[in-house]
Amino acid sequence: MHALGIETSCDETSCAIVKGRKVVANFTVSSLRYHKRYGGIVPEIATRNHLKFIDKVSLLAIRKAKIDFKDIKVIGATYKPGLLGALLVGVNFAKALSLALGKPFLGINHLHAHLFSPFLDNRIPFPFPFIGLVASGGHTEIFLVKDFTQIKLLGRTTDDACGEAFDKVARAFGLGYPGGVYIDKIYSPDFKESFSFRCGRKGFNFSFSGVKTAVIYKKSELEKEKKMDRGTKIKILSSFQESVVKTLVEGIEEAATKLGIRNIVCGGGVVANRRLRELLKDLEKKKKFKIFLPSLAYTTDNAAMVAGLAFYLYNKRGKVSNFNLEVEAN
Repeated sequence: MHALGIETSCDETSCAIVKGRKVVANFTVSSLRYHKRYGGIVPEIATRNHLKFIDKVSLLAIRKAKIDFKDIKVIGATYKPGLLGALLVGVNFAKALSLALGKPFLGINHLHAHLFSPFLDNRIPFPFPFIGLVASGGHTEIFLVKDFTQIKLLGRTTDDACGEAFDKVARAFGLGYPGGVYIDKIYSPDFKESFSFRCGRKGFNFSFSGVKTAVIYKKSELEKEKKMDRGTKIKILSSFQESVVKTLVEGIEEAATKLGIRNIVCGGGVVANRRLRELLKDLEKKKKFKIFLPSLAYTTDNAAMVAGLAFYLYNKRGKVSNFNLEVEAN
């Protein structure tokens, strides 16, 4: 059975086809290069590019999978959360395709799909129940997942997402967008505690706005004192990254410990961060947790995780199409 997934929540126009959990095709066109000059995503640009490429990536996926549209059993599309116009393009395209083919349509939660991403292209048993972390440019949430049909939000950021904090700090230092990639390249473990930066965390909730502001103020202060050079820049950014990723790990460790759950699943673009993955491996060894991480190819937004979750939900609940489903932006 083949499932087709469509992802257009932000700047990636993506279409994928999975058979079970095996990804047989996954095509993504990103409009990122158009947003770089603005230091962030411009919704109008993203939406226009989705309109331009949604049919093309779908055809490419079908050809790559060597099947016909009639062979698709279920169609899933991200309907929340994300940019309003961007979501509308993907959901309406999926609904039209569903009506034309007479195939079921499922609306997929983008965050839940990220938690499905570690299970693509493998046969690992689903480790229910588990603590789920989604960390990206727009989201930082912790979930309790008893099943992909039973997901409870435990905590979230109260202001900036961790990825958003990376972007804003990188912009202040004249680095590129998305900022997390550049800061991760600059990061040096030798300087991870050069400066004392702290992220906010209360219970299972996070706050990254304060640490972002503290880093930018420290940069301004050192520039006025003419103490800012390349070495100092590396020390500041390394200390900043260390603070952010340690806070994420501490948050999921606390959630898992308090709820007595040994399995942890992580997804989202920030999970590609090398230091975060290193700390998660250390946590796994130290506390005997079992931690599941997606391959780097599935950390960023992609339709494969949408198709995979659609396949799962269809087989689990046999859901029928809901053509009245409306998109839900941030």
